[in-house]
Amino acid sequence: METAATARIEDLETVLVWEGELDNEGIRELLGVKAVWASRLLGALTKAMGRRAKRETPYAPLKLALRSTTAPRHRSPDDYLRVVGGSKDLRRRRVVEDARMDLATASPTVFAAVLKAVSTGTGLSVVYRSMSTPAGSTRLVFPHALVRAPRRWHMRAWCSEREDFRDFTLGRVASVQGVEETAPKGRKDDEEWNAHIELELVAHPALTVEQQAMIADEYFAGATSLRLKVRQCLAAYIIQDLRLSTDEHKLGPPEYQLLVRNTATLPTLFSGT
Repeated sequence: METAATARIEDLETVLVWEGELDNEGIRELLGVKAVWASRLLGALTKAMGRRAKRETPYAPLKLALRSTTAPRHRSPDDYLRVVGGSKDLRRRRVVEDARMDLATASPTVFAAVLKAVSTGTGLSVVYRSMSTPAGSTRLVFPHALVRAPRRWHMRAWCSEREDFRDFTLGRVASVQGVEETAPKGRKDDEEWNAHIELELVAHPALTVEQQAMIADEYFAGATSLRLKVRQCLAAYIIQDLRLSTDEHKLGPPEYQLLVRNTATLPTLFSGT
């Protein structure tokens, strides 16, 4: 029982770290418990956090301290997704090994600020580092979605400087400050977010017939091709992660074993910020 209680407090701490605050209602929704139990859990979490978090009043939400440092177990937002998704199977089954390496991790402070801006429809003043401005430049952005791309976390946001929707890597946000200004455009206005395209995948034609059959069995359940329906603005990340060839003649085996057969019919998929 004590181990289970400790694990539950750790899960709540994970939510607190990535959302920035947690209250009685949030615990009830997350765990499906009644108010009395939620109050006890919130009290235990407050005690466990010590100076890393505080409540302004006994009825106020528990908020992460601005200068709080997080434990290694909170290094990735994947932990947050595991908790809010309600799945603890991977933690219980020690035979499962997750070999993914999340090198470009997001700051909990940035993640929480973006999450709040998306929820409230307001903006963020960020110092953003890019390949063109590696030292950083100030941007006023209005995010409408957090995206867990295969390699990194992004926010999909309206950029006031570019006057367009762009993707911003959370790991490149050097600093963030919320602004009360309402977003001039939101998710419903983001055409590339709302548009879906199909990627038609086939085994690379440069493979032998036997190799193509093996690839088809591995990825297409024995079919000759697979169609993936994806958001247009996210297609480039999927192509990169799955190592899909977009040019049959220039990008071939052994590095590329799958080909996007309908590349010629697709819009431009790569754009910078």
